[in-house]
Amino acid sequence: MKYLLIALTFLVSAHAWADESARQAKVAKIIEAQGLEQMFQQQLDQSRAQASELGQSLYQKMIAESGMPEGTQRQKLEQVFTRYLERCSTMFTAKELVDIWAGFYGKQLTEAELDKILAYYRSPTGKKDVAAAQAAMLGFSQVMGLEMQRRLDDSIGQLMAELQAALEAPGPAPAAEQARP
Repeated sequence: MKYLLIALTFLVSAHAWADESARQAKVAKIIEAQGLEQMFQQQLDQSRAQASELGQSLYQKMIAESGMPEGTQRQKLEQVFTRYLERCSTMFTAKELVDIWAGFYGKQLTEAELDKILAYYRSPTGKKDVAAAQAAMLGFSQVMGLEMQRRLDDSIGQLMAELQAALEAPGPAPAAEQARP
């Protein structure tokens, strides 16, 4: 009896694994038909360019408002900041984003619904939908990048003004200075 239960457990778990594997294969086909990896790559490429421009602009504004004089130190800081931006812009690959997306996509969908979705994306209308989404992503990213630049510029200006005001405002002496006789 014990061996029968073990064999039955093995069969049930093997069947569940096969079902999940087939489901993952369908999701992978849907993601491929959607052109999701290309869309993520397009988004990453555009974001990298915008982040570099935005970061340099932000850095220049902060340095200018801080009053740091031109010179070697300033150049060293700019190089460090540029390397930081480069690291930030390569945190994820399109493949990593697709893999994460795939882990969440379609959990509430039935096998039949996944089949219908896949059929749609393979159809002429579905292919046009994918092309339209990719084209929209380009425009959307450009607009959002410019708006983010504008809002960050405003935010940095406000931050610098508040920091300057805080440095100029008289306030209580630090605790160590207050304790002195």
